[in-house]
Amino acid sequence: MIDKTLETNIKKTKEFLEIWNKFHQIFENTISENHVDEEKVKEFTSVRDLVNSRYEDLMDSLGVKPLKRFIMSPAMCSLLSLERISIMSDEKSKSVTRDWKESCEFLNSLKARLEKKKKRIEGFNRFFFEFKKNIKRFK
Repeated sequence: MIDKTLETNIKKTKEFLEIWNKFHQIFENTISENHVDEEKVKEFTSVRDLVNSRYEDLMDSLGVKPLKRFIMSPAMCSLLSLERISIMSDEKSKSVTRDWKESCEFLNSLKARLEKKKKRIEGFNRFFFEFKKNIKRFK
């Protein structure tokens, strides 16, 4: 038996982690290069908008209550444009990276719980199938 909702939630979580990692990679590249061009601005805006649109959907799908969701820190919320990133202080940059790591840990723990639940369901189904098969043999 396959739990389609569980499968969908695992897929959504993996996809969001990919987008979240890409968002952070753009952030890191901008800081290291200290150069912003129009193409990078478009990419950043696109990824930022994806993060914003998919995050709430993911949390709602997973049933994570608002108080338990990771909160985007003020430093992360200030990443509205690449121009701001390029002039960001080292302290604020470290704060964003620290918050990003914490959020990744949270998301990875959610994904791990979903995958563990999937294995548990698969294991239960195999056990049930074998049990049912053995009962039929005794009839």
